[in-house]
Amino acid sequence: MRWWFRTKRKKYMVWPGLSCGNCPYCLAGKQNLCDKMEITGFHTHGGFAHKVILPKASLIPLPGDLDIRTACFAEPVGCVVNAFEKLSPKPGARILILGGGTMGLIIALYAQYLGHSPLIIEKDEAKIQKISPILDRADLICLKQTHESLFDLVINACPDFKAFAQAIAKVDKGGSICFFSGISKNQTLETNLLNLIHYKEARIFGAYGMKRSDMEKGIPFLVSQAESIQGLIQKVVPPQMAPDLLARVLAGKDLKYILDFTGHDTPFENEVSTKAQASTIKKKSDLSPLCASTIQAIVSPDQRLRAEAGAKMDDKSKPLGALGKLETLSVRICQIQNTLTPKIEQKAMLVFAGDHGITEEGVSAFPSEVTGQMVDNFLKGGAAINVLCRHHEIEMKVVDMGVKKAFEPHPDLIRAKVAAGTRNMTLAPAMTKHQAVQALENGMTAFFSIWEDKGPIQIIGLGEMGIGNTTSASAIICAITGLEPSTAAGRGTGVDDEGLSHKAEVIERVLNFHHPDPENGFEILRTLGGFKIAGIAGAALAAASKGCAVVLDGVISTAAGLVAHAIHPGIQGYLIAGHKSVEKAQAAALAHMDLDPIIDLSMGLGEGTGAALAMDMVQTACKLMTEMASFDEAKISRSRSGTEKT
Repeated sequence: MRWWFRTKRKKYMVWPGLSCGNCPYCLAGKQNLCDKMEITGFHTHGGFAHKVILPKASLIPLPGDLDIRTACFAEPVGCVVNAFEKLSPKPGARILILGGGTMGLIIALYAQYLGHSPLIIEKDEAKIQKISPILDRADLICLKQTHESLFDLVINACPDFKAFAQAIAKVDKGGSICFFSGISKNQTLETNLLNLIHYKEARIFGAYGMKRSDMEKGIPFLVSQAESIQGLIQKVVPPQMAPDLLARVLAGKDLKYILDFTGHDTPFENEVSTKAQASTIKKKSDLSPLCASTIQAIVSPDQRLRAEAGAKMDDKSKPLGALGKLETLSVRICQIQNTLTPKIEQKAMLVFAGDHGITEEGVSAFPSEVTGQMVDNFLKGGAAINVLCRHHEIEMKVVDMGVKKAFEPHPDLIRAKVAAGTRNMTLAPAMTKHQAVQALENGMTAFFSIWEDKGPIQIIGLGEMGIGNTTSASAIICAITGLEPSTAAGRGTGVDDEGLSHKAEVIERVLNFHHPDPENGFEILRTLGGFKIAGIAGAALAAASKGCAVVLDGVISTAAGLVAHAIHPGIQGYLIAGHKSVEKAQAAALAHMDLDPIIDLSMGLGEGTGAALAMDMVQTACKLMTEMASFDEAKISRSRSGTEKT
């Protein structure tokens, strides 16, 4: 029974248990297991009584800043504290919570409060919709099912015995199962399933009730999470309404009601949920201070310099247009650097790496562990991108945005891991809002670090590595450009015809599931992207804020540039398409941004290889603009028709 008590001076919450204090359980500090336990509201009169006599030890003082409505959740929070005190999960544990009702949400909020990564499974769509404001505000993930397994801890927060069976199947070897909610009686669990406990050496912990100390330990959590906790309140009502509403609560149709015995009209009805929804909408445009300040610092290149730069190139000792794309490129660099004498003295390459949850759908010809293996290859200097960067004297760094593998410190490695891979976007957004913002910031920070370390750099190449990345990139390009998945899907790492068809079907399924807004770059990134794609987008925005040219690579890097363009279209003037990828989706993305690739060598490797080759072309274009003689300087006669001839 969740209730509170107030004297003239202080407010108290009540530990509803009365233990004997002498039995072995009480002496061991396990009062909740006392054989002679008496519970207020069950064994003695409780919250509905006109007068209640309680031991002084049952009263727990409440801090003045704790709202009484939030304090009504002291008992269930105490039960959750009791469970976690027994479990002691390792920091950052992956926790699966089976059941998205009131208790499941409190468990998830408390797990998050402790620094863990909770995932809620709830099969009832109506309930998911009801709790969505709480999920959005707290940045919690709730799915109907998950293909993920190997969880450090699984907690059943519903009475379904099938959920408990799922807990056994989903827990990792040496992991823990918390038997938190009692399950329906007279059901049978298969012995083959129970044998998994033996094979996995899994530990099962029962969690029943709570001790007085558990309620006390829950107070800081209640204070810090008051808004989310109040989101669990359906309405504050007079006690006369309790009989009718209780059936709805027991049926799982509503969350919790608070009974107000004062007779006052308490204006509370989903007001926190409304605030959460408004806050979520606001957050879509208010990313973070670093993101906001970086984006605000972007100034589009001066278009007035285009004519002057074009005239200077036309006056070079050659026929008009004879140097093809090099001429266009030289003019673009003049605009980016705001000078008619551009130069490239410092070049850098950032190769962003991360794993994708979409690989669970079998969209790649290679297993996901190849991502980590290739990063090792980069750090040893043995990949194609290493060869090209050495040859063209490009400073190269590898950025771990979310590779499942952990790496030893290395001078060429930037540690920026958000998590060990994104989620499967066929089942949930690839990232939480917090993760998407963090990934953008980490990409920005990676650029700023190399900018400060090497002095101002004039050009940055953005490469990537990650199994499953072409599926994510293609989905992003489809969402923004309207390209059909059947056209966008490419062979990536080399899938066969059947795999290509499956890949297109997965992309279409993802788009139908999320219905992304083509103008909301951040939400597209969050739902369809990857940590490294977010990192590339963040680095591109950061580079533009410093007036640095950005060379995109293949389809993945281009998709990230497309996201950055959607977030701030003014970045377009700083973007350079390095090469034409064999992936068809890239063409649609480049057309959307009005970019034309510099080179076409039928490449589809990624890593930044096309960008590295293109960066040499950019440097060449600068030298043509500054070192090539004009007609007058070379004392060469001009054509009378205005078209120079050699």
